Amino acid sequence: MILSKIHLKVLLLALSGFCCTVQAEDLLAVGTRFNQIFEQQANGEFSGLGVDILNRFAKQQKVTIHYEIAPWRRAQSMVERGQADILIGPYLNQARQSLLAFSAKAFYRDEIVFYAGNASVIPWNGDYERIKGLRIGKMQGWSYGESFNEKTQSLAIDEFVDIKSGIERLSRGDLDLLATNVRNTEATLANIKIPQAIGPIFPIIGTQDGYMAFPKQVQFAPLKQQFDRFFEDMLQSGELANLSKIHSVTIPN
Repeated sequence: MILSKIHLKVLLLALSGFCCTVQAEDLLAVGTRFNQIFEQQANGEFSGLGVDILNRFAKQQKVTIHYEIAPWRRAQSMVERGQADILIGPYLNQARQSLLAFSAKAFYRDEIVFYAGNASVIPWNGDYERIKGLRIGKMQGWSYGESFNEKTQSLAIDEFVDIKSGIERLSRGDLDLLATNVRNTEATLANIKIPQAIGPIFPIIGTQDGYMAFPKQVQFAPLKQQFDRFFEDMLQSGELANLSKIHSVTIPN
């Protein structure tokens, strides 16, 4: 009986080690569709700056990364719970930092602006008091920065689950302003037809940097550390700058 218990423990340890190896060799990266950052082509292949970075990371680490596109809040939740290993492209804010382990450095930068109808005369000069009473839209689950959140608390805000819906409502005149980023919005505009032209108005609301994020559970810490070392090498070698030009994505200075 003693020998069988010992053999059982050895077997369990062996199986445990095997499971860990499998998990280490197969990673799941999730996110929602971000133009030029994380997209899925008609043939099923994934593309974008985030995918190129992670594919190079996978090659260096000798692992396989599987990709999945999901609604943004669900993608975040999957990584928070440890059901996925990497979240592609989140902006950093205080609330997310309490739930996710962000990479040491960002891999892209967005300009956040208001879009308006081209025929509209909107009194926007950076002062939120001047747009009180206007119908404003923004994207559900996006981070716009602490300043935007604070200064728009008293404004009428409609939320949209996707940019296309917000753009169409703005173009129809159901909104006066749509708060969004230039990268996603211009890419969406290039692929849809709308009743009336819209465009960005300035000054910009601000800039937001996009990161890779990982579960905060302790067992995922080595993965984040490995990625941070790999990404620093990409920065120093100039490889990130080259990839950003291919995808027409701005990177942090």
